[in-house]
Parts: sequence; structure tokens; C-alpha cells
Amino acid sequence: MESPIKSLERAMRLAEAVAEAKDGVGVADLARRLALPKTTVHRLLSAFVELGYMEKDEAHGRYRLTAKWLSLVTRFLADLDVRQVARRELEALAEETGEVIHLVVLNEGEAVYIDKVEGRQTIRMHSRIGHRAPLHCTAAGKTLLAHQPPERRDAILRRHGLPRHTPRTITDEATLIRHLADIRARGVAFDHEENEPGITCVAAPIFDHT
Repeated sequence: MESPIKSLERAMRLAEAVAEAKDGVGVADLARRLALPKTTVHRLLSAFVELGYMEKDEAHGRYRLTAKWLSLVTRFLADLDVRQVARRELEALAEETGEVIHLVVLNEGEAVYIDKVEGRQTIRMHSRIGHRAPLHCTAAGKTLLAHQPPERRDAILRRHGLPRHTPRTITDEATLIRHLADIRARGVAFDHEENEPGITCVAAPIFDHT
């Protein structure tokens, strides 16, 4: 009798093979790729279909994955602690640059600092974990704002306005919107003493788990 581990291994190898097939794949092809008997492949495919993780194109006899796999991925990603996942990268950046490194998220139209790694430089910023900052005059905030849909961006600007924090703060909406377009094109944002005198920051977006 085949062990549960071996059965699971075969099932997952089969699922991976189906996932790699752009237009679906048939039993014979899968059996050849995986060096498995056709009866074994058919039995595993039938189980996946019954569970809702695969579907069969009856006209061509090809199998493909269903969107049910996405629910597993979504649950996994929802449980990820972004601070834990990002911490090693933050520390590596701090070590490489010697600068203060922040991890920032968008919350209720503001930038929220959810993690911070101190650098080796003598300059200290007035930031702390949990600190909230405006979007229009911080590098991280402008990065977050630049990648919002226009309607959400405009709603945030209406709600929070463009208050001046330093002589360099952008306070004209049309100018800011052009600036945000440049940020999207460059993939990076800068804050040249726009929020704190003497402080310049750089930020880049993290779109997802990749």
C-alpha cells in the first residue's frame, strides 16, 4: 500500500504540472511528464475535480486549475505578518546604506510607520513605530499616493488638504498630481526637506508578496 506521503507528493507534483500548462493538459501528457501510470493520473485528477480544484474541458479532454486555489493563497497572504517578512530586508538596507529604514503602510489617508531600523548616521528623524505622517510631503507617503486610483487619490487630498510643513512642501494640487505621475514613471519618490528641515528621504513601493 502506498504511503500517505507518497500519495501527497504525487498529487502535488500533478497539480504543479497542470498549473504549468497554459491551455490545460490531458491525462496521457501528464502521465508521460510525471512518469506515472495513466490510471494513477486519472484517479488523482478525478479527486481534484471532485474537490473543486480542477476542471475538465470535456471537448478536448484537458484539465486546468480552478480559482479555488486562489482562496488558499489569499488566506495564506492574509496571515503573513508583513513586518516579520520584511524585517530582514529592512536590516540589510540599513546595513548597506547606514541610513534609517522605515516600513510604511497607507491607513485612513495617512502614512503609518509600522517598522523602523536605525542607521549608523548621526542624524535622527522624528519617527517612531505607529507614527502617522502626511502623504503629500513624505517620500513614503507620496509613493503610496502615487499608486492609488485617481478617485481615491482625489478623495484623500480633499480630506487632508496640502498643508505646508516646510518652505519646500508642495501645496498646489495640480503640481502634486504631475509630481505623482513622475513618481510612477520613475518607480521611486523623494522628499527633499518637504516634511522636516534638513531631512531628505527616498522611498519605493512594495506591491505584493513578490
